[in-house]
Amino acid sequence: MIDANVFKQVMRRYATGVMVLTVRDGEAFHAVTVNSVTSVSLAPPLLLVCLEKNTRSHALVHHAGQFGLNILSAAQAELGKAFAYDRAARSTPMQLTETFIHASGALLFTNAPGYFVCRVVAEYPGGDHTIFLAEVQDAQTQNDNLEPLVYYAGQWRALQA
Repeated sequence: MIDANVFKQVMRRYATGVMVLTVRDGEAFHAVTVNSVTSVSLAPPLLLVCLEKNTRSHALVHHAGQFGLNILSAAQAELGKAFAYDRAARSTPMQLTETFIHASGALLFTNAPGYFVCRVVAEYPGGDHTIFLAEVQDAQTQNDNLEPLVYYAGQWRALQA
């Protein structure tokens, strides 16, 4: 078996988009930055998101059975970092960015390039993570003129033309 640090170093050479997952936490909301999101199926529309088992995000998604995913633009790098590294920020997403509540109850970001509203349909063990398979209930683009935020080699980056 390979060393976990080697695995991490090699995976950092795979560029990913950056999203913020939002989930209801009692009367409030919780937000966390994720990049382990994959399209799975078109019919029905399915995606997966992987969350570390020993986190609040994991417990909340497991119990709520639904969540929102907000695609981040390059201009939202600091927002992504806040929800990745600042535990206090995760419990106050509505104070850090303009949001709206979807008809489903999902919290979404007004200025995100796009979003998904998802309902968990299955959970699978994945080592120290759980793979949440979710059916997409709604998805919208909101601004086609925004450059995507990309995570590569441990850096938050914008695409260069």
